[in-house]
Amino acid sequence: MKFRTPSVFNLAVCVGWVGLVTCFSTNASAILLEVPQRAPQYASRILHPAFTSLSVDPAFWVEFFGNLERPNKLSFQLIKHIADRTGVSPWIRPGGVTQDSSLFDAKFGEPVRDVSTAGGIYRTTYGAEYFKSFSNFAPSTKFTVTLNLGNDTLGIALNQTKAAYRYLKADQIWAFECKYYPQIAILWKLTERNGTKFIDLGRRCNWTDAIDAAIPLKQPRWWGGSDGTTDDPKTVAIQTNLITSRGVTGKKVREFSQHMYQYSSCRPASNARAIVPNIMNHTNITSFVDILRSQISAANSVGSDFVVGEHLCRSGKVNITDTFGQALWALDTSLYSASLNVSRVYLHQGATLVFQSDNQENIPGTNGTPGFSSYNLWYPRDSELRGRARANPSYVSQLMLSEIVGKSRASQIVHLPPPANVSTDRFAAYGIYERKKLTKLALINFSVFNKTSTSGDAPGIRVHIEGNGSRTSRLKRMTAPGLDEKNADLVTWAGQAYTNGSAVGKLKLEPVINNTVWVRDSEAVLIDL
Repeated sequence: MKFRTPSVFNLAVCVGWVGLVTCFSTNASAILLEVPQRAPQYASRILHPAFTSLSVDPAFWVEFFGNLERPNKLSFQLIKHIADRTGVSPWIRPGGVTQDSSLFDAKFGEPVRDVSTAGGIYRTTYGAEYFKSFSNFAPSTKFTVTLNLGNDTLGIALNQTKAAYRYLKADQIWAFECKYYPQIAILWKLTERNGTKFIDLGRRCNWTDAIDAAIPLKQPRWWGGSDGTTDDPKTVAIQTNLITSRGVTGKKVREFSQHMYQYSSCRPASNARAIVPNIMNHTNITSFVDILRSQISAANSVGSDFVVGEHLCRSGKVNITDTFGQALWALDTSLYSASLNVSRVYLHQGATLVFQSDNQENIPGTNGTPGFSSYNLWYPRDSELRGRARANPSYVSQLMLSEIVGKSRASQIVHLPPPANVSTDRFAAYGIYERKKLTKLALINFSVFNKTSTSGDAPGIRVHIEGNGSRTSRLKRMTAPGLDEKNADLVTWAGQAYTNGSAVGKLKLEPVINNTVWVRDSEAVLIDL
């Protein structure tokens, strides 16, 4: 055991594995966190270079990405910042609830929405211009092409499949997703008969074969599942392990996909849980994501990977998901998912849909315009409801995440167990390894600090790193005046804000002096060792 006094007021008690000791000290006490220098056996798989990926509802494709001649400058600037850090552009899933009412019609161009008198979208029709706009993305972008089987008609899905093959390059098509959330997987329909739920294979069991036969693409090309994951035991959803138990393997399904809805504003009960004390809580995050453990295992056991095909959705909540606190929550959720061997996480971008729920908090914009969801990483256009087009405070989380993934194609991540005397609710730590060697530490302090706090000096925690520090060690900080900050101009990653798509401010690389760093409450840091 070693004893160190980082300051005249603080005592740090340090023990650890050979070569690296990390201590946490506050004015009251100092707590130990042990970090292995070499990647342990339980380290994650090699992180996918497109781990940070995006899902966008087809009905709002033009708002987010424009068309072939007029791409959305803000969206592509923000995507490029991520790609610059990983070497691979985020992969795209043009999916969501509106895919199940979508149609391909050669007489149409870009997507056109049909809106009911109540303001809800009941159909989205697109033609060749929709697929042609995909060429605006970087060549490294892969697409999951979503098909409509909500109408229970094979012909609609076949038309969409053939159009995708005609207008896209074969290597752009990563997979087909056969249906959105409403309880159907690999074209198996969940129905009720005599009060008992069962899988009805019926005539639909050969629909994927019919679609496969329509295009000469290498197999497997399917996403399986695409159903929800919630912590509500009353929720009926087709899970990955249910599908694999029916004999579906990697020969048919390239990846299994499930959606994560930890908090939802669609229903009053779940909306009431979407409050700061619940969201700014590392234990709540890990407990929820742990629901996926058995599903990841089921996918891997049959030779497939597992992705989170939709995350951050269910409309969001103003003053919660449009604040800096969302950046901390999104970052930790993605990092913990990566540590469990989730291949990619698709962060959903969308707008409020009247038909999403009969009792939801959020509303559409005026005159049938989209009410962009407050969970979005950015608002792609000016709107009366959300104001000017801009990045949201949560966007910076994807910059920190993409630097953790990096360009090495050799990064692994380990969720570090908290010390016995540190609140598991308030602190998260991850070790990042390249070629089995510890190269980075990611630290998140979930203790609440609001910009309106008037307590004087901002509280936080002091981290002392012993052994592996060097003169070249640097720190980047993801920060804001407080977790309740909504002004993206004041939310920075390494000293720079990205509100309008460009980095504003001087890049700030902080030296790690005496192997010690400070992490303020409601802040995250990435230490490059």
